[in-house]
Amino acid sequence: MNTLLWILLGLIALWMALRFLPAGADWHRPLVELIALIDLLAVPLLAILVCALVIQAWPQSALAMIELTLVTLWRLQYRFHLPSPMGSGHKDGLLDTKNQADADADIPESHQSNRDITDSALAPSAGHPALSLKVMTLNCRYGKADAQSILEQVQSQNVDVLALQEVNSTLLTRLRKAGMRQTMPYLVEGPQTQNDNGGRNALFSRREPMWSQPAGLDLEASAVPIMLLHTQAGTIRLASVHPKSPQRGARQWGLGIERLALLNSEKLAAAPDMESPAFTIIMGDCNANLHHPTFRAMLESGRLCDASLSLSRGMHPTFPHCQALLPPLIEIDHILVSQGIRITSMKVMKVPLTDHCGLLAQLCL
Repeated sequence: MNTLLWILLGLIALWMALRFLPAGADWHRPLVELIALIDLLAVPLLAILVCALVIQAWPQSALAMIELTLVTLWRLQYRFHLPSPMGSGHKDGLLDTKNQADADADIPESHQSNRDITDSALAPSAGHPALSLKVMTLNCRYGKADAQSILEQVQSQNVDVLALQEVNSTLLTRLRKAGMRQTMPYLVEGPQTQNDNGGRNALFSRREPMWSQPAGLDLEASAVPIMLLHTQAGTIRLASVHPKSPQRGARQWGLGIERLALLNSEKLAAAPDMESPAFTIIMGDCNANLHHPTFRAMLESGRLCDASLSLSRGMHPTFPHCQALLPPLIEIDHILVSQGIRITSMKVMKVPLTDHCGLLAQLCL
């Protein structure tokens, strides 16, 4: 029995160590799936710890406790801004405030002025109310999601921008018949391509965009629709994304996630006469979580925050969503934001007939 415990603990240690691979080394199956499930290792570790204590296998008990503590600390990052134990060199989606001044120096003057506008909007002494924006994202499972339920969520939560993934013409027709275009009259949908990842991506908005593009990023997956919204705090770039799932190709999965950083890049121009947006909001089913080295590297290179992690109110698992007793276990749907955006609330939204939960976030600009 002691030998079996050592074997199990050794295998779990190797599994946990996958989190510390360099970015790009996780572009292989089954590494992608194994890394995504690291949070669930707390269950077998707890069982092993209890078993080791019962049979008085003290060395195994100590190792099980160490491994369980590490998994717990990773989860606690969603409650507290803890430094990553055995860090991999990334900030796990948190912006490095220590070097904020140095980072600001690298930002063009257009961004600096936009940030000044944002700061004044948030400052009580400025006399301007903070601008609030409610956004929601949902994977619609090959267009099967219940259209009426989506509309009800949008109306009841007063959603300003809705990002949908795995959309088809049938779902868009059902949404139109339900009355979505009366509530959110502006739609930008990605074109259908041979690389569709279970369906197209779409963006609905209450406000008229100042500019939009059906495919704003060169990505071997569903086209990424983008829109720009003008606000008093500055221009906001919004995108609905769905990188390829690893089952359709692990390398394409990794390349897709890596390229998401470009959505917050100066190189991603809109029209020649437009300044770069002050803010970026990326929403969608990323098919990855913060354990994946490639995902963390994308956040760092793109200067993006994961809203769920930044809020410090716990995890927001979104997959799998089913009608059975099993709750969602992993968080692979995300709302990613650039600097200057404060997340004030976030919750999981349940919509029938899809295997993902949606995410709703209130943002402050």
